[in-house]
Amino acid sequence: MDSALRSHKRQSRMVSAAIVGLGLLVVLAGLLFSGGRKLEKAAGQVSIGDDSSEVARLLGPPPHRCEPSSLTHLATRFEPGTPRPTIDETLAVLRSGTAARWVYPQGAGCVTGNGDTEIGLDRTGRVLWIVPVTNKRPLNYQGAPG
Repeated sequence: MDSALRSHKRQSRMVSAAIVGLGLLVVLAGLLFSGGRKLEKAAGQVSIGDDSSEVARLLGPPPHRCEPSSLTHLATRFEPGTPRPTIDETLAVLRSGTAARWVYPQGAGCVTGNGDTEIGLDRTGRVLWIVPVTNKRPLNYQGAPG
């Protein structure tokens, strides 16, 4: 290899190490990004009214079980163009019916970010609403458009 590269042994080792390092980075990136796509696909299979055991079967146990909160963060998760009065009315209904939130984040905690899946469960443990992929797919709930 030294003669092919016309370099010294040390340089050829450095080139080999760089090639191996780049290969490992490519494999690692593929593994990281494919996990998000798997979650996105599985979240697309969750339906309004599904039992929490079905959600856990599809997505795995929730990394974060969160309090229902005020749900004001969901105001930005509606279909674009949804009138503000519709958003406010729907949030009031969802707020009163939500007993727990399950968050499947890329990061950590109960605050959602890009790519996270968030599910609202009612008092019986059924899916009341879902944001399958934050900032990519809108809030889905009973009576949602589409």
